[in-house]
Amino acid sequence: MNPTRQPEAAYLPAGSSPMVHGQASINLRRRAFVRMAASAAAAGLLAGCSTMRRTVGYRPPATERTAFVVSNEGFFVVAVDPSYRPTVTLETATSQWSLDLAGLDGRLRRIGYDDLTARAKRSVHYTLECIGNPVGGSLIGNARWNVIPLKEILRQSSSGVATARSVRFEGLDGFYSSVSIERAMDDYAFLAVGMNGVPLPLAHGFPARVLLPDLYGKKQPRWLKRISLSEDPRTTSYWEQYGWAGEVPVKTTSRFDQLDRVPAGRTTTLSGIAFSGRRGISRVEVSIDSLDKWKPCALASDPAPNIWCLWRYHWESPTPGRYVLWVRAIDGAGHVQTRREQGSFPDGATGLHRIEVSVGGA
Repeated sequence: MNPTRQPEAAYLPAGSSPMVHGQASINLRRRAFVRMAASAAAAGLLAGCSTMRRTVGYRPPATERTAFVVSNEGFFVVAVDPSYRPTVTLETATSQWSLDLAGLDGRLRRIGYDDLTARAKRSVHYTLECIGNPVGGSLIGNARWNVIPLKEILRQSSSGVATARSVRFEGLDGFYSSVSIERAMDDYAFLAVGMNGVPLPLAHGFPARVLLPDLYGKKQPRWLKRISLSEDPRTTSYWEQYGWAGEVPVKTTSRFDQLDRVPAGRTTTLSGIAFSGRRGISRVEVSIDSLDKWKPCALASDPAPNIWCLWRYHWESPTPGRYVLWVRAIDGAGHVQTRREQGSFPDGATGLHRIEVSVGGA
């Protein structure tokens, strides 16, 4: 891609599955839709993911209550080319695709699609966040993935793991990223072939994608075609050549679900999500019209590394008026989410999400 040209922005149906018949014609219609929708959608998308310029595929709308698992159709999509879909499908993957593994000995090994799916016996929840996600943004989602531990693939299919210093991943769309060997061999590093009970949808990485702990989505390529071991400890990715950060841990973030008006004198339930990568979440707090007084929230899902946590707060009998509500998370190590406001570039947004709420007739 020409780095001087900003890729187009457009909303795309995110959950298109390779199991759908007539996928080729659907892809053609999508590409036409991308071209028509780009100019109309650009302004809104730039506001939501300005750090990726116009590089967005689908940004979910605000919701009144976030589900613990986001549907494939509702899961965000960010890509250098939002219209990209692989030509390989579920019907052709067995004969037309394999994952190449290059070891330090120079030999190339291949793993076929059927082999990978047969070995993907484990199912895990995993949360992905775009590095361009603004404070309170929707470019974050949690899904249940069918996976193979990445270290099993590296140990069984590549030579030189013991002396490798980094691992490079390359996608069919030309995207690439490399990470330290320690990251790739982590217990929370996976190769995913399924999402929420079905093969990976085309938009989300079919035939296979990588999930790496504590990193933003830009370091975790989809549509994999090749994994290579290297003795070079330096790591990089497509976006790092334009000044974006590399293997930085995700920032602690929290968000309110959509809430505009609430009735006076009646208990209203506030809700949202909190996420802190592999550090996990220990608690969430809200503040009503004062950043000096914080009230504890109930955690509505079990805190765990690399998975977002849902929270709830019962706001009892608010009086009429307009209020400013704030939310903050505390990670598993006890570190409080920072108030310092920072844009997404170069290493992820920080700051506290706030919303203005009208109670009663105000």
